[in-house]
Amino acid sequence: MRKVRRLKSWEESDFSINQQKALTSIYESTIGVIQVGGFFITGLSLFVGAIGIMNIMFVSVKERTREIGIRKAIGAKRTNILTQFLLEASLLCLIGGIIGLILAILLSYVVNQFLPTSVQVSAVILAILISVLTGMISGFAPAYTASKLDPVEALRYE
Repeated sequence: MRKVRRLKSWEESDFSINQQKALTSIYESTIGVIQVGGFFITGLSLFVGAIGIMNIMFVSVKERTREIGIRKAIGAKRTNILTQFLLEASLLCLIGGIIGLILAILLSYVVNQFLPTSVQVSAVILAILISVLTGMISGFAPAYTASKLDPVEALRYE
């Protein structure tokens, strides 16, 4: 390069050589920071959503205390009540997860016009499983509370 540019031995180089390794390492470190930030934001959103689902389910248990009392009085077991509320919480999260996936896929199509994107089937399945698991975890405390209600006290509740 010095010969092509006709530089003398005492003159400073007016060019530089970039190696692919240096660019790759900068790119990988940038992607790593973005991934950590994405995981943090995702985890925080999942935690806040789980608290919201738990609150919704506690309100549902309070509003349906008489119904729970009637079901227990006519022979429903604790596991039946527990299963019912766990399924409701899981279904609530699953519906929210599916809505989120639909929005993400639509956004991916829009972004795909500018940058190449893809939606992987394994990511979709993982998202659905995480939604259901979040519903089960956040719905367990309200479901357990509902299953422990005394039928006589539940029937008196107004």
